Amino acid sequence: MGGGKIETKSLEYAESIIDTVREPLIVLDQELRVVSVSRSFYGVFKVKPEETVGQLIYDLGNKQWDIPKLRELLETILPQKAFFDNYEVVHDFATIGRRIMLLNARQIERGMGKAQIILLAIEDITTRKEMEEKIKRLAYHDSLTGLPNRMLFSDRLNMAKILSDRNRKKLALMMLDIDKFKEINDTLGHHIGDLLLQVVAEKLTGILRKEDTVARFGGDEFVLMLPDQKDVQTALNVARKILNTFRDTVVLEGHKIIITSSIGISLYPDHGKDVDTIMKNADCAMYRAKQAGRNQYHLYSEV
Repeated sequence: MGGGKIETKSLEYAESIIDTVREPLIVLDQELRVVSVSRSFYGVFKVKPEETVGQLIYDLGNKQWDIPKLRELLETILPQKAFFDNYEVVHDFATIGRRIMLLNARQIERGMGKAQIILLAIEDITTRKEMEEKIKRLAYHDSLTGLPNRMLFSDRLNMAKILSDRNRKKLALMMLDIDKFKEINDTLGHHIGDLLLQVVAEKLTGILRKEDTVARFGGDEFVLMLPDQKDVQTALNVARKILNTFRDTVVLEGHKIIITSSIGISLYPDHGKDVDTIMKNADCAMYRAKQAGRNQYHLYSEV
């Protein structure tokens, strides 16, 4: 009798500690049935108390917790260890949507002759991960167009060069400026200029293959990278397609604008043995296209 009271008080004491923890906690028996959960678990995961205690963890919330990676942790990994930390799980819950969680599990001895229990702590890191992704995106993408910026493009270009050397394929680089963009900006205003840049970014993205990259370096300067080329013909065809696509009149808040561009093309390794040289030579070819009258492309040559 006295022992039963002590055990009940111990259980109440343990549950009061669990309820003070801010992270959702679940206590499971060895059959993976819920012994107890913290108040925060109910609040975060919208699970009803009467549908929790005594239930198999996978049955919670109309089987929303039947998560393959959770099964892997509880049935495969944890039985071989006393604990497991920071096991990341991504899951779409019907009630609360997509969540990214860090699971920490512990096998806990309850005393002589008593089966172990499992303490499962759940840290919802969804907001933190979303912020990290946002910061990463801001660091590597142009905020106006969403295209890769100079930093990300440089990383991809260096990787493409390595693959080009390995596969003995060529790499085409194209520098593109919008003709008379400053005049458009000065005449119609920066807002229309920004809208035009977004249209150009969308058109360029629609033209390229999945493995190609288009980046904005700033102002009206765009750079395109076409890896895995046999020769220069594909790049020339893309340049022609860009010029043809831009010929259609664009209407931006009542203003009719015909986009034209000057494009410079260089090829690795034909026009340079390193990425800096092919970038410089593509830029040089673009200025020759401008000097020749704009609205055209020019392939780099040393002459």
